[in-house]
Order: sequence, then structure tokens, then C-alpha cells
Amino acid sequence: MATSISTPLIAPSGEFDSTFVTAAKSELANSGLVRIAHFPSTAHAFVGFLAAFGDPLPYYGDDAGTHPDHPAIWRVRYEPQAAERGEIHAMAGPLEPHSSQSLRWPRPPFFSMLMVSSGWQDRPEGYNGETLVVRWSDAVQLMRSDPAGAAAVRNLFTDVPFPDGIHRSIAYRLTNAADADDVGIRIKSGLLDHLRSTAARHPATSALKRLSEAAAQVATRVTLRSGDLLLLDNNRWGHGRESVIGYEIDVGGAVKLNPRELWSATVG
Repeated sequence: MATSISTPLIAPSGEFDSTFVTAAKSELANSGLVRIAHFPSTAHAFVGFLAAFGDPLPYYGDDAGTHPDHPAIWRVRYEPQAAERGEIHAMAGPLEPHSSQSLRWPRPPFFSMLMVSSGWQDRPEGYNGETLVVRWSDAVQLMRSDPAGAAAVRNLFTDVPFPDGIHRSIAYRLTNAADADDVGIRIKSGLLDHLRSTAARHPATSALKRLSEAAAQVATRVTLRSGDLLLLDNNRWGHGRESVIGYEIDVGGAVKLNPRELWSATVG
């Protein structure tokens, strides 16, 4: 697993001028993602910056987890009661690499996350909520390295039932693909478990398992500090995280919640 990405841009202290936005767009076009440090943690600044890249999209489910100041912002933080209801934005633990708004078509081109508070960072490696980013072409290339994996790549292009009941392929062709491994991937959180229960014998189910295993090998672990923003190509890159510890009980018996909070938004 890699542990670094490009050197971050530094957010200006005032308004985001055209020079800064152009630099961010250039980095995004060249590498598929851009990292920005010292970004202001306000809904106005986050959505305003993303508007330079497209239309920040409201979440297409219920409003659980959405920011009170803007429906395009999704708040990811540990909340015990919401976690008990199974709301992913509020749960502790890890998240395997996936895509943003995987059920939407046309595919939203960009996804962004802003670390508002990095929370507890003194736990063992892999338990601090480290961000994971995966360039899908790297995972596909790794899959093709053996004959069975090459067949599995082809099966990713066959339609399977997604949780909303619509059949779609996990992989799809990109009009501006650089090579055969440069494909779009859409994976909803929990899709593999869903397919194991609804389409266990479908060849795309085992292909998704291989893709997930390959993604784990080629993922880059990124420790986002408070004020760090990532903007990435939602077709070519997946995102996830290492485990987050939601709470601890101190010596006096009081429950302390991890203050980690991340905002995410998808750009159409």
C-alpha cells in the first residue's frame, strides 16, 4: 500500500481566485486528484469552491447526515444512535473503497472530501480513520496479471442487480480512456455483500471480490489533517477509509466520542 499522493496546494487566505482554481483544475486533469491544505471549514467555502468544477449535487437518499447549511454536503462523523440504525455516515469501523452516488447516471465526474476535524490520531496505524484512495486502473491492471483475473475483468462489464433493483455493470467504458485498463468503476458501499445474497453465482460477483482484493493492494493511505481537502475523479478513483474508533470509556466511566468529522460532496 502506498502512503503518499501529490504535494498539496495551499488554500489562499481570502477568496479563491482564478489562478488558484486553474492550478487545482490542472492538477486534477493531470493526476485525477488534487489535495489542498488549510481549506476553510465552512459550507459556503466548500460548496463555492466545488461550484468551479460543476454542480454540487444533493444526496439522492433521505436527508440523514446532510449538513444543515447545504444539502450537497454529507457529514461523516460517529453518532451512536444513528450508527445503531445502520446509517453509514455515522458508523465507526472501516469503509472499503467505493464510488460516490454509484446509482446515478450520467456518472457524477467528481467527488470531494474535507476533513473538518481529524479526531483521534494517536491510535495504532489503521485505526485513525486514514483515508484510502484507489486508482481503479491500477487495480484492474493487477487483476489482469493472471488469466483468471483477466476473465474477471471482462465479467465486471456484465449487468448485475444493484440494491435499487436496477441491473448495471460495475465497470463501464470511458470515452477518453488512456488505455484498456482505464475504465470507470461504480461500487456502492456494501455492494459485494448485496450480490452475495442476491446473485451469488453471477460471474460479476466473484469479479467484484477480485477487484476489491486488488484495490486493497494498490490503495494509497492518506492521513488527512484538519483543513485538508481532496477532490478526485469519481470515474477513475475510489475512496474509503481505515478503521475509525467511535468512542472510548475513560477511567471515570464517562463515554467520550471521537470528534472526527469529514464533509463530502459530489459534483455533477
